[in-house]
Amino acid sequence: MPYVVDVRHAGARLVLFGGQHTTDPKHPIFDQIESAFRKLAPTFAMHEGTPPAVEPEREIAIRRHGESGLVRYLAAGAGIQTCSMDIPLPEEAALLRREIGTGDALVYLVVRQLASFNRKTARMDYDGYFRDFFDLIGPPLGIECLDWPLIEEEHQRVLGHALSARQVTAMATDPMRDELPTQRISRLANRRRDEYMLDRLIEASRQHERVFATVGVTHVVMLEPALRSVIEPDCA
Repeated sequence: MPYVVDVRHAGARLVLFGGQHTTDPKHPIFDQIESAFRKLAPTFAMHEGTPPAVEPEREIAIRRHGESGLVRYLAAGAGIQTCSMDIPLPEEAALLRREIGTGDALVYLVVRQLASFNRKTARMDYDGYFRDFFDLIGPPLGIECLDWPLIEEEHQRVLGHALSARQVTAMATDPMRDELPTQRISRLANRRRDEYMLDRLIEASRQHERVFATVGVTHVVMLEPALRSVIEPDCA
């Protein structure tokens, strides 16, 4: 890492930057993202996940939101628009409910979000953060009153042990591992997300001269062959 894909077509250019998810502002990935961003001088930028707030300072943006926070911060400074290339959470929740059922989808989404929250180096209000998250995923999962007791019950059923929310890490949804049901669900979810991301990246590359996008490295590895087959064939 980083794993960078640079594709060009008909005068347009797309740089897809894949790296490790972190919110440590000292991690070299952030200087690498900023260097690649400034070198490209993009006219449009994209990121993974739900669009975060545009923070007033670089370090705050990284501590609260990681790579997507930095991209939003840099784009604001450059005066360009951004968007998420990812499936909106309510759509993803509905998709997973159809494919694997409500309980499994719920546990996967909550564990993934807990890992994201736990790696933040500038913590936000825990209750408010997850209240907003529950409001997003509850309705498409068909759950009227989503609360921690229900999540704990489903977590015990799916994973076979009690939930320790503050101890959850990205290992629980690592698609490269196969010990846990949530890791296997992650592979399915990532395939669906990759399909969605591919469409968004192709659309952006056709509408904007220079596109910079950042996402987790496993997504880039999966997206690269499709991007090169779709965008590059007609290059001179």
